[in-house]
Amino acid sequence: MSTAETTAARDGGEAPVRATARQWVGLIIMVIPLFMLATDVTALYLAMPAITADLAPAGSQSLWILHIGEFLTAATMITFGLLTQRVGPRRLLLGAVAAYGLASLVAAFAGEAETLIGARAALGIAAAAFTPAGLVLIRTTFRDERQYGVAFALFMAAFAGGMAAGPAVGGFILEHFWWGAVFLINVPIAGVLVLSGPFLLPRNHADPTVRLDVASVALSVAAVLALVYGMQEMADAGPAPAPMLSAAAGLVLLALFIRRQRRAAHPLLDLALFRSWTFRTLILVLFLLCLGAGFVDMLMAQHLQVVRGLSPWDAGLVLLGPAVAGTVGTAATPLVARRGPGLAVVLLLVAGLVGVVLAVRLPAASAPEVAVLLTVIALLVSPLMTLLSQRIIGAAPLEKTGPATAVQEISASLGGASSIAVLGSGALWVHRGVLRQEVSSDVELSAVDAAAETFGAGPAVAATLPAAEAEALTQAADVGLTVATQAGYVVFGAVLLLGAAGVLLWGRLMRGDHVDRRVDDGLGAGAEASRPAQDGRLAEDAPEPPFRGG
Repeated sequence: MSTAETTAARDGGEAPVRATARQWVGLIIMVIPLFMLATDVTALYLAMPAITADLAPAGSQSLWILHIGEFLTAATMITFGLLTQRVGPRRLLLGAVAAYGLASLVAAFAGEAETLIGARAALGIAAAAFTPAGLVLIRTTFRDERQYGVAFALFMAAFAGGMAAGPAVGGFILEHFWWGAVFLINVPIAGVLVLSGPFLLPRNHADPTVRLDVASVALSVAAVLALVYGMQEMADAGPAPAPMLSAAAGLVLLALFIRRQRRAAHPLLDLALFRSWTFRTLILVLFLLCLGAGFVDMLMAQHLQVVRGLSPWDAGLVLLGPAVAGTVGTAATPLVARRGPGLAVVLLLVAGLVGVVLAVRLPAASAPEVAVLLTVIALLVSPLMTLLSQRIIGAAPLEKTGPATAVQEISASLGGASSIAVLGSGALWVHRGVLRQEVSSDVELSAVDAAAETFGAGPAVAATLPAAEAEALTQAADVGLTVATQAGYVVFGAVLLLGAAGVLLWGRLMRGDHVDRRVDDGLGAGAEASRPAQDGRLAEDAPEPPFRGG
């Protein structure tokens, strides 16, 4: 008897119905939009030189082309989480895919920077519906515990796979076509999905009685947009007044949004989700992990190109291994889930130690050795991040899957943005301190200050100096960036080691919680936890052991 059947029997109910072949084919419709989105994100970076040459955007316009989509995706995620209930997940997903295809068509033939920025904004808003609608469909389609875990892992692996495939796909397209083809390829894919979706996706379940509070929508969009924008700008320009003011305004708007949700008759986000200790703890853990991990990728990319002198293509090859390993690890999430929290602790411990080894070995390690160590870390961490996301969504009632997904996505986005802004600024402080300590006194102070402005400023400043001073400044800048990168991976390794301790503590707390509830209500430990939630109870009413099932 399967785990799900055993659980159902213990609860006195019927075993969940296993998904059919048609439903597994329908999963393709759910995951392709996420793959398409991830491919676009990485391919766009490769296309920017061609876009710049063709459209001649101003510096600020180039940044908006790159980031407006992700800003609006984060800002509108909560709204789309609620719309999965009002409109229904199938209708919302197919509508978003259609809008994504149309916006891609506009972007492909944009003749000026303003048009491309507008198209990228539309792409970001449409993409905000992909994850909540897709995960609601997965949770309602795959009721069997193990099938749900496999489907969830494949859904998340689609994004990781798109990130890994993006440079190759984008490079091939740009090698043979104009930059607009990077967007144009989405149009036929979107058309096929829209036409086949009604036949392959499960029947749409909408609740037209769900109200959309316009004031809450405005507050949520403004709060998230101001926060993410402020943090990203602080990462690029440092703690300047404008981004700091934006982030502060975002916090104020967030407080007003929370106040509105407590008083509104029809809140956009049901704050009852946060009454669940499981839900709010896992959200915090996800935020902290993204906080610890977000800035090290940026540091390593800078180190490979500035210190080691690798071309963008060669640096991309070094980072390709971790991207592929992340995809494989994400797809292997169900295997990790079945082994329980013990394996999660081992993976976190090993990954944390490898991070420390990478920090120690970095100055002397060859590029292939760096690639291997990064690949090992990605392979070990990726299934745990996926499993954490799965548990966050599983901690919410079935009908709250959309809003729970939105909270999860925003937590990850804010964690990553905060990582680059806060810890990235700390790494820049280390870089500046080491550079000034290592540089020869013969180098002009103004040149030292200019080289310390950013991680990659050293070579450009050195090119303006006499040979001896240029060499001294370059060596000092390289040491500064290397030490900053080492410090980053020490912090990252420490976060993973703390995560391992947290999993052990979580296991103890949950075991104690289950003993108490078994005495109180007669349920076996984890009776409701080993399958996707199918009723309206929150996780605190139906506790689930960590990393079990899936």
